[in-house]
Amino acid sequence: MEDNNKWKIIESINMENNSKKKVDWWWHAPEYFSRWRLFPRAFLTMYIYLLYEVTTWFMALPEPNNAQAGLVSVVVGAGAAWFGLYVNSVSSSGKSNTSPIVRAKETSEKPVVK
Repeated sequence: MEDNNKWKIIESINMENNSKKKVDWWWHAPEYFSRWRLFPRAFLTMYIYLLYEVTTWFMALPEPNNAQAGLVSVVVGAGAAWFGLYVNSVSSSGKSNTSPIVRAKETSEKPVVK
């Protein structure tokens, strides 16, 4: 009789866990946003659009002054900094970003030359 009760308890726990899995994808969404790096890619895309608009605006000016040239310089410099941060950032998945080929070369033993 006691074993039967244990199985009923285990079944009820499993049923509770299965019912929670329907909503569980909300908890995994931030991980996928981080893994796919959606926000940095969206920001980089918006920066490319901003750079294009600023460049075409500057080239259309009949006589640009130093302040306008400084604005273009700041936009280009900020883009270089942003791109550097994007390239050097690491995904939060904890996995190495190096390719499998590079990892294989790093872990393989070097042949002994006599």
